[in-house]
Amino acid sequence: MNETIAAVVVTHNRIKLLQECIEALRNQTRKLDEIIVVNNDSQDGTKEWLDELRDLTKIHQENLGGAGGFHNGMKLAYEKGYDWIWTMDDDCLPELNALENLLTTEFKTNVILNSVVIAKTNPQQLNFGLEDYKNKKFFKTISEIKDTNIIYGANFFNGTLIHKDVIIKIGFPNSLFFIYGDEYEYYLRIKNSNIPILTILSSCVRHTAQVHRYIGRGKFFFRLNEFNKLSVKYVPRNLFVICQLFKEYTFRRLIKTYIFDLLGIILIQKRIYLAIYYIISIFNGIFLLKKIKQTEKV
Repeated sequence: MNETIAAVVVTHNRIKLLQECIEALRNQTRKLDEIIVVNNDSQDGTKEWLDELRDLTKIHQENLGGAGGFHNGMKLAYEKGYDWIWTMDDDCLPELNALENLLTTEFKTNVILNSVVIAKTNPQQLNFGLEDYKNKKFFKTISEIKDTNIIYGANFFNGTLIHKDVIIKIGFPNSLFFIYGDEYEYYLRIKNSNIPILTILSSCVRHTAQVHRYIGRGKFFFRLNEFNKLSVKYVPRNLFVICQLFKEYTFRRLIKTYIFDLLGIILIQKRIYLAIYYIISIFNGIFLLKKIKQTEKV
């Protein structure tokens, strides 16, 4: 009996990227059993376009961020009984054999299988970088991993194939994170349960290019991020909570991140008001942590 697979795509106000993504999903060499699109209250014609289509399942909801989108989309796919759930944002463009190549691995259940994520504009660039948690290495380019088949690590919700056994054990992404960090929290939750997390190098998704600046080496290595009002609202808050919940994300690492982020905002972006929002967001992490712990008790 063939295993069943549903794709879950979360979208918000990016109809052109969504259309590219859906077309690529329709044309996969390993056909999907269902495509579920979670529309986070898009105002750019996405709802109207989706409602015209008969080969997709749609969830129209208020904007609950990526976290709420994946929570609800994965929950629906799981309740429908699918063996695998393939998750991605609307700005992912999977190559036509991406799903088929994920399934070539010998790991068949209780596993996370991820496509390698490259930049649309530069096929040699790993779009987010890729950390190998088993070998403690961080890769930035395809050339660094060209002789490898599998990396222990993944860029979650970018061509991430999740087996139902993982959901039975771990549950769904925490919707309270809203955006920026929800995927990392879910990654750590799964990793701490000794479930293999693998990036399969023969499977590829292209992604809207991210601009990162890398500085330093070893203990002083850091990736500088470009911040806006949305990211300064959620990144510091969510990292504070993750630090409290997972020993892998140490207090020392948290402070280092805060310092480098703030230096980048002040000295490179030169946006003092963003630094103020960033600091406020750190304190908001206290309230989010309390809310999460209260939810866990229910």
